[in-house]
Amino acid sequence: MVKSKYSAKKIKKSGLNKTIDFFVKSNYHAYLVGGYVRDLTLGKRPVDIDVVVEGDAIHAAKRLHVTLQGKLCIHKEFGTASITTKNERVDLASARVEKYASPAELPHVYPSTIIEDLNRRDFTINAIAMSISRENFGEIFDPFGGLQDIKKGTIRVLHKGSFLDDPTRIFRALRYKNRFGFKIESQTEILIKEATSKKMIEKLSGQRILNELKLIFAEPTYRKILEDISRLKIFKMSTKELELLSFLGKYKIYYYLSTLNTIKFPLTTEERKIMHDISNIEKIIIRLIKATKNSAIYTILSHIEPEIVILLLSVRPDLKEKVNIFMRLKKTKPFIKGSDLKRLGYKPRSRFKQLLQKLFAMQLDKQIKSKREATAFLKNK
Repeated sequence: MVKSKYSAKKIKKSGLNKTIDFFVKSNYHAYLVGGYVRDLTLGKRPVDIDVVVEGDAIHAAKRLHVTLQGKLCIHKEFGTASITTKNERVDLASARVEKYASPAELPHVYPSTIIEDLNRRDFTINAIAMSISRENFGEIFDPFGGLQDIKKGTIRVLHKGSFLDDPTRIFRALRYKNRFGFKIESQTEILIKEATSKKMIEKLSGQRILNELKLIFAEPTYRKILEDISRLKIFKMSTKELELLSFLGKYKIYYYLSTLNTIKFPLTTEERKIMHDISNIEKIIIRLIKATKNSAIYTILSHIEPEIVILLLSVRPDLKEKVNIFMRLKKTKPFIKGSDLKRLGYKPRSRFKQLLQKLFAMQLDKQIKSKREATAFLKNK
């Protein structure tokens, strides 16, 4: 009998199955929560494997890690851990309650039961749990009617002060609304508007806002989410600007960031340069359309990031010829360098750089065609 080369792969258990087996055979009270139960109910393939343990989740994670292997990451202050394997990630957390010392700050956490843990969550559709414990495996805990809200296609917040405690939930509500094609329940929308009118988003750190924006741009429905953000007057953006985003590929987030006040955002120097260049893309296009000389084309495009030069073609394919001209001009080596000017008796000063630029421009425009002609030009000045 010939064994199939795929047989071993077929019987190989997933990280989820191994996790369930581990808890069913253990004495822990553990539950699949949040996104997993929500997505399963929606008939979607769950991406997140979130487990809540009544007790010490870090201790459970260390034991589960022996089975899953992968990379174990522990956050003692929050009583959480994650195990990342090649294809999956399992997040474990101790059942907890959260107390916010002040709005928009990270909370203090305390041990609790699964019901208390569900009570601290953001929306009803995420406040559902399924037991993976031995004694009540498969039992569903849905204290806030999350399953009914999923059926109705409704985003409903759990608590009146939820958006004041954690304003990032506003972004999350809009992500879920557009990802699932749901509606935001009327009272929840009122609470969102109340939080935005109190400028709660501004109380968040730059890192937390940036994290949320990255999550938004990872969504296929990012434009609809941004339209909602603009409608709610969180970050305003015109229809014209929103339309431009679709041409910008992976750089669209930088264009969006360029319309915001990003002083407190933890961006690198390179990222800020990309933001600057991409924010001027329309001005660059106008200048490029008007440019007729090689030197003008080179001057316009040589000061911006190479990725943005390529990006221009997505926005304006009719500029391909001028971009190709620039690509050829980039390979041009100047006939005259600073050392040549010094040898000819020129002393470094403010005009030194200007003279080199003028000579190079003449070279690009073929007004001078050799180093000899360039030297003759300098001697006659």
